[in-house]
Amino acid sequence: MATVALLLASAVWGWTFVLVKDALGEVGPLWFLSLRFTLATVLSLPFLVGRGDARSARNWRWGAILGLALFGGYAFQTWGLVFTTAQKSGLITGLSVVLVPVVAWAFGRRPSGRAWAGVALAAGGVSLLTLGGDALAGGSWLGDFLTALCAVAFAVHLVLLDRYAKEGDPRALLAPQLGLVALLSLVGSAWQGEATFAFAPRVWVAVGVTAALATTGAFALVLWAGRRASAARMAIVLSTEPLFAAVFGWLLLGEVLLPLQGVGGALVMAGILSQRSPSAFR
Repeated sequence: MATVALLLASAVWGWTFVLVKDALGEVGPLWFLSLRFTLATVLSLPFLVGRGDARSARNWRWGAILGLALFGGYAFQTWGLVFTTAQKSGLITGLSVVLVPVVAWAFGRRPSGRAWAGVALAAGGVSLLTLGGDALAGGSWLGDFLTALCAVAFAVHLVLLDRYAKEGDPRALLAPQLGLVALLSLVGSAWQGEATFAFAPRVWVAVGVTAALATTGAFALVLWAGRRASAARMAIVLSTEPLFAAVFGWLLLGEVLLPLQGVGGALVMAGILSQRSPSAFR
């Protein structure tokens, strides 16, 4: 059941690349994020009930630091989706798992040889994904570059979350993180003049699914499964997220990867599967 729960979370995360890509045709990236994370913050409030450290200054300080990294990840990812395909966005976002050892190295931890091998495989794969296509394949180098920045931000978030979760309750850290992402997105969308409610119902569907299922719901599933599955099993199952993104991009948007890009995608997946650092939530 833990494996099924993790697969469900990965499938939902993969599906959201398509939903967000479609919604961005009518709504600005930051305004979409502000709507998504405002709802997700409200839905996450029950996680604070009964938590002794939920009101502590330390918990909110940690939540703010994690929220900054999380905002960077989602802002770059959503902005990048304006210029690239859902398939490529999912695959490049998956780099966050591969980059965790590199970021941890910057924090004073020494990566293993396998970690560096995974980085090399994934870097080569991203190069092929970005350079191995043409205009018909969709996407652009700008979108791919922004998505790569998102992967770095998510990797920073995972390293920090691993550190803070060991010293406190990760459930109590959820609402502060999501709340800060919502606030920063709202400020950014107001600055960009993106705020509007004149869009199609499918945008509200995307907001609801990404907030309720892909953020709060997926976090609950991962938390539940984490108590019943090993870290290695979690890493392997959650690494299927880019594959789900590629499948849904093909089925729902008709996106395709050219042969050389397909090789690049396979290299990215090989690099991801060589690691054992599971994602926390998307």
